[in-house]
Amino acid sequence: MIVALTGEDGDSAVADLAEDLAMLRVAAGKRVLLVSPNPRPYDAQLFDDLVIDASLRSQDTALARASVILALLRPEALERDGCAELLARLKVMQSVNPSARVLVTVAHGRRPLSAHQAGCVLVFVAQLPHARLADTLVLEDGHDTYHSRHSELELQAYKEDRKLCAPEVRHLYREIFPQHSSYHHLGALLPRSCPL
Repeated sequence: MIVALTGEDGDSAVADLAEDLAMLRVAAGKRVLLVSPNPRPYDAQLFDDLVIDASLRSQDTALARASVILALLRPEALERDGCAELLARLKVMQSVNPSARVLVTVAHGRRPLSAHQAGCVLVFVAQLPHARLADTLVLEDGHDTYHSRHSELELQAYKEDRKLCAPEVRHLYREIFPQHSSYHHLGALLPRSCPL
């Protein structure tokens, strides 16, 4: 399965989230390749899943091949210009790759989203056919850790599970990688030595 994460051009939070999701996938027993924005050639057939940091526009090829596209938004960018450039990219990718699931999440600081920011998020998601708001992730200032309101809502079994990441990232992981689904092996999706 190919999961491509994107956001504002070069947003470092995209790389952090990609790393957390890849780590959780490895903990689930999968062979995972975490792909940076400037990867070297690799053989996709050697892995069960690819988790790709596609935060740079140069990674649009990865978005075009992804099974899941996760867009990470910043409230301040939404208020500034509605993340118009990212929205345009995602619309193009939806036309090129209509079978991809598009999930949208929001990373913000300690303060909750204002009513205006929440409205901006909903307007952004509404402009992408079949896209879904996955969660809002709070990025702790200076700590590079995520949390959100899901902390209180997590099932006790998940709270007691090995805590590799914040509960919200684990919740997002379960949205991206449903446990009761079967996916085609990457070898059927990509040519050998595919440099995404």
